[in-house]
Order: sequence, then C-alpha cells, then structure tokens
Amino acid sequence: MSRTFSYRRKEVVQGNPAVEEFKARWPALFHIDGINAEFQRITTIPLETTFMARLDSYTPLLTSVFAKKGGVSGQNLAKHLEILQKATSDANCKREAVLKTLCLYLGEDPGQLIREYMDIEGDDILRDMQRNSMAVYVINKEGGEPWNFDDIGIYLEGVIILDNIGSVEQACALLLGVIYALNLSYPKELKYYYEFIQKVLMQMEGGKLSARVLGLKNKICVL
Repeated sequence: MSRTFSYRRKEVVQGNPAVEEFKARWPALFHIDGINAEFQRITTIPLETTFMARLDSYTPLLTSVFAKKGGVSGQNLAKHLEILQKATSDANCKREAVLKTLCLYLGEDPGQLIREYMDIEGDDILRDMQRNSMAVYVINKEGGEPWNFDDIGIYLEGVIILDNIGSVEQACALLLGVIYALNLSYPKELKYYYEFIQKVLMQMEGGKLSARVLGLKNKICVL
C-alpha cells in the first residue's frame, strides 16, 4: 500500500470515486490497520494513539468547562456529564461521553456523529444509513447491557466500510482517518466538532479558528 500511495492519492483527489467503487479497487485500505497507515502517510501523525492520548489529556479540562455551562445548554449536557463523572474506571465509556458532550457544547447533535440502532430494526438501519452521508454506527442488542454492543462500525454513502470496531471512540478516530484517506469534506452538521478535533485535539493545520471553537480552546487553556 505504501508503494501505491501516490497513485491512490491522485485517484482520490482528482477522480472523486464513489466509495463502493474505491473499496472494490483498494480493499486493503478498508481495514483498521489500513486506515491508520494511510492517515499517517498523509499527515505523518499516528492516528489512534494520538487521538486517544490527547482526548484523555483534555478530558479533565473539557469536563470542567462543560460543567460550568448554564441554561438550557447546561441541562442538555447534564446526562453526559453524569456519565463522565461516574465512569472513573471505564475509559471507553468516558471517552464516548466526552465526545458526545463536545458535540452538544459546540451546538451540534451527537446523533450525527454516532447513530445508535437496535438489532431488531433490520431494513430500517439500512434506510437510515442511506439518508446520512457518514457516521459511526452502533448496534445494540435488545435487552443487552449498556455499552455491550453487537457491532460498532463506520458507514459512508450508505455503504458499511468498517465493522467490528472495538469501541465507539476508536470508531470516531477511524472516521477521521477515513475522511482524510478519501479526501472528504467534513459533514456540515458537525463542522465545529471536526474543527476542534483537527485543529485543537490533533493539532493539525491550526490556522484561524471559528469563534465557537476558539472560545472553547481559550477556556481549556486557562484552566
């Protein structure tokens, strides 16, 4: 894959191929190791290790900022803040909660990032995937334990491109890698979330920040 990288990038950037077609042409890319490697070829940054380490380091600061939010927004954050405060020993649960709370704090819907389904929904799941450009999907077993998922994966343009991912936060990191690997635009519904993830969390292509993301960055920097 490293030897064909320049050819593949040219195809992605200039050709803008359909996901299903590109997956058929480059099947080795559509695995966890393949996405991690491609992201590092593009950015020189290790994807998952950087994402997790920085998310963990920012979590106490973000939690403190989130907890100070008042009004209706603060009430919407409360559920996820409670999970953050209780999940002292469950890293997966805490990471998922902070990513969802980050979306809410920035005025966006975490359901656009992480789509949750029940395994009994069948065809409804596929129809919903076709209506949304990209997301992490989580399938829960009916009557199953919280965070004991039947499957976690990523879909794009109605096509499941990765499945059996170990955790929601790993899938969120890999979705960033997919966006870079396929040269995609961020979904407009999550533009502030991805701006924060790219420019603040991953510290890539800093440049000018929107007022919303700059405000959050300034708050966590002074704590």
